[in-house]
Amino acid sequence: MRNYSVAVALALSLMAPDAWAGLDEGLAAYARKDWPAAAREFQALAQGGDPVALSRLGYMKLNGLGVPKDVAGAVDLLTKAADKGEPAAQNTLGSLYFKGIGVAKDPARALILFSRAADQNQPNALNNLGQLYFTGNGIAKNETKALEYLHKAADMGISASWETLGIAYWHGRGTNKDPALAAPWLKKAAEKGFKVAQNLYGAALWSGQGVPQDRAEALKWFERSGMQGDHASLLNVGHAQMNGLNTPKNVEKAYYYYLLAERLAPAAEKAKYGEMTEKARQLLTPEQENRAKEQAAKWQPQKGVAVSADADAEPDIAKGKEDEKAPPRPQRSAGSGVMVNAAGVVLTNSHVVKSCRNIRVTQGDNGSSQAASVIARDDVNDMAVLNTTGRPADFARFRDGSALRSGDDVVAVGFPLSSLLSQEPNITAGVISAMNGLRGDKRHYQITAPIQRGNSGGPVADMSGNVVGIVVSTLNAMKVADKSGAIPQNVNFAIKGELVKKFLTDNKVEFVTNAPQDHEMSVADVGDMVRKVAVFVECEG
Repeated sequence: MRNYSVAVALALSLMAPDAWAGLDEGLAAYARKDWPAAAREFQALAQGGDPVALSRLGYMKLNGLGVPKDVAGAVDLLTKAADKGEPAAQNTLGSLYFKGIGVAKDPARALILFSRAADQNQPNALNNLGQLYFTGNGIAKNETKALEYLHKAADMGISASWETLGIAYWHGRGTNKDPALAAPWLKKAAEKGFKVAQNLYGAALWSGQGVPQDRAEALKWFERSGMQGDHASLLNVGHAQMNGLNTPKNVEKAYYYYLLAERLAPAAEKAKYGEMTEKARQLLTPEQENRAKEQAAKWQPQKGVAVSADADAEPDIAKGKEDEKAPPRPQRSAGSGVMVNAAGVVLTNSHVVKSCRNIRVTQGDNGSSQAASVIARDDVNDMAVLNTTGRPADFARFRDGSALRSGDDVVAVGFPLSSLLSQEPNITAGVISAMNGLRGDKRHYQITAPIQRGNSGGPVADMSGNVVGIVVSTLNAMKVADKSGAIPQNVNFAIKGELVKKFLTDNKVEFVTNAPQDHEMSVADVGDMVRKVAVFVECEG
């Protein structure tokens, strides 16, 4: 899912608003960042209780702008201004209470202050409330309500809201999934240096979703996001270099990007990234390997730089920003599944959805994304069924009649490496190479159809297009090589259809069976049939 990088860092901002018409000399100095002149004007005005002067001087003390940094003094000034109803002070003070900076941490009080400022249409308060509702950070999660605040803030020029709106429309969070609506927001935020927006806008360009396909341009955005430390974007660039996708093939560069991606990857994804790194390393000379490692060791993430010439409504935060910690990025992953019946029930692996807070599924090539919930799971046999609100035009048929034999042809369909490429079903052909799985496990077939991460839960079909199993795992080639000295090729496993049907029956899930045809179909024809019922499963942990 993103692990699609997909994966989002949503930070609350300690921001003062732009100057408005009718500013006195202090506000004019503040607007041009002449901090000493602004301080002279505001100090006199603040003593007289002017709420705007109290607010601006409090912000300057908070960040040491033209006056010594004094967090306690800043809190005092901001509190006085907030009590007088000054919206910028309410927003900044709310951020301090939310984070526990200079005051005892008090999210409830922070939300009251944000709400008071938002009621006055203070742009950053609107953004802050939107971000909190979107993530459920300190408040009951409500993505639909979040979008109301974020749209208001975005229309006022708050670029953090641009990014989150793009994320919402891209993933269908709080609204229908709509890449065409997501792309303009993502582009605007990407041009301001937001790395998650850069990653998703790159994905849109790569797949042609919501924008004309332009993979060369997509790689530029992946590189910009990756240089800021987005591990999924670094992985994407590594894949492109490894496979010569819209760039000359360069395994040494791929290895370099894989090293960086592995370093920054969440703990749950490090093993996956490590496999790709090792695969590239084996193709290098010792000199190439050492050169890439030395270069990677010197690398540090860079701060995002705006590439747009448009003015931003947000002023510089200046000092103090370095110590702020954003809420953690949601952990995203992805897998595959198969539509079981006309009621919209989906079959997948248990491990694909086991730790999900939110699940979304997309059927076939161009289906709409919809929310899903778990009906039943079998962790021992690694199966799960999901309920969706959709009523599919087509669904799977499960093989009935004669049993499969070793050597029978099969076709696997799934959605591997979805964080880099499009969400188009991937079709691979192979054979049943053994009737039992790892260490003689009778629940599984061993198959030779190439499988990648993301295929888990996807259907395996016979040459009549009937489902005979679901993908469950692939052998870790590097671990086997370490133990045996030989790298296995295409050693993959699928849960047998009989066990799948028993699981569905036990959980009262209706399904249709079909006997194999006398005349076998081509791989392409089977692929065309099964891809219509294959399902892309997105999980947010």
